[in-house]
Amino acid sequence: MSNNMKNRMTMNQLAKELKLSRTTLYNIMHQKGSFSEETKERVFRALEEYNFRTNNNARNLAKHKEYKIAFVGFYSMRFEYFFREIDEGIERAVADYEDDGLQMIKRYSDREAPRQQINDLKELEEQGIENFIIFCYHYEYVYPHIKEMTERGRNIILFSRRIPEVQPICSVGCNDYLSGKLMMELLSKLAPSGSRVQLLISEHNHQDKLVVGERLAGFYDMAAKSKKKLRMLENAWTSPVPEEEKREIRAILKERRPDVIVDFVCNLACVAEYLEENNTQNKILLGYDIYPEIVPYIKNSTIDAVIYQDLSQQSYRAVQLMFEYVCYGRRPNQNDYYLPLNVVFANNCEYFE
Repeated sequence: MSNNMKNRMTMNQLAKELKLSRTTLYNIMHQKGSFSEETKERVFRALEEYNFRTNNNARNLAKHKEYKIAFVGFYSMRFEYFFREIDEGIERAVADYEDDGLQMIKRYSDREAPRQQINDLKELEEQGIENFIIFCYHYEYVYPHIKEMTERGRNIILFSRRIPEVQPICSVGCNDYLSGKLMMELLSKLAPSGSRVQLLISEHNHQDKLVVGERLAGFYDMAAKSKKKLRMLENAWTSPVPEEEKREIRAILKERRPDVIVDFVCNLACVAEYLEENNTQNKILLGYDIYPEIVPYIKNSTIDAVIYQDLSQQSYRAVQLMFEYVCYGRRPNQNDYYLPLNVVFANNCEYFE
């Protein structure tokens, strides 16, 4: 086992390694009760070997105190990678804080079923849950209920999307306006003057003012300041039905023949495939996020660059902030926590992959 893994070992993992219960391990560490010398020697030898340090809140284990936090989000089968990364961050936080009494409850509903998300919130409140990390898509339906929850004294952190009408403890996510500005800056550096630029935006995001809307606002504000002369083609608002959308994108690219394509909502694989089929990889292709389907196209530079937000780190940070608030009383000192934006090219793709 590497030194890094030893340093990250939790009490649960150490107990499993020693074939003891967590309570027995805790009692031996704190010299409670009587145990054989052989067992105590085995425990303390392991503590030294694994460089194990008791956490700052071990008293919660002794009191069997738990801090329940609910992550209430949505899912979409179309963007499975997105939700896998979020879940990975939550599980890392559980591994780091479970010895302090963290207990996570996760509820996911279909992105197009905001009423179910409201039902999930109501049901969890009825079960006595007071601490919520909320990730909603159709916020126009959900925000009145979230607002009522804050008025009832529930602790709420908003994940990914900052809802103007709600005053949570804080929000954690990506600065979408800044990501739009960054996209325009990339475009200005990579595209020659006079280039014909096509933006691809899925129809189901037409009314999304919190993510796509902010990205577009940042993009256009930066474009207004840019000295680079580019020809912006009419935006392509494509079908929300995946197969129809692919056909529409291909038809648009064939008809309009843009020099630069900027994908705002996860159609990079479709565009890259089209460019390779037509031997037009010399076109500039930019977009958002990195996921398995597009990695080969980034590595061979069919996709020139993507702007990437670390979703697992965002969800980890949200759980961390909520846990430290309810357990240690440390209230977040910012209203909005934005994690860094990364730009991924062929030469650094392996690092982010």
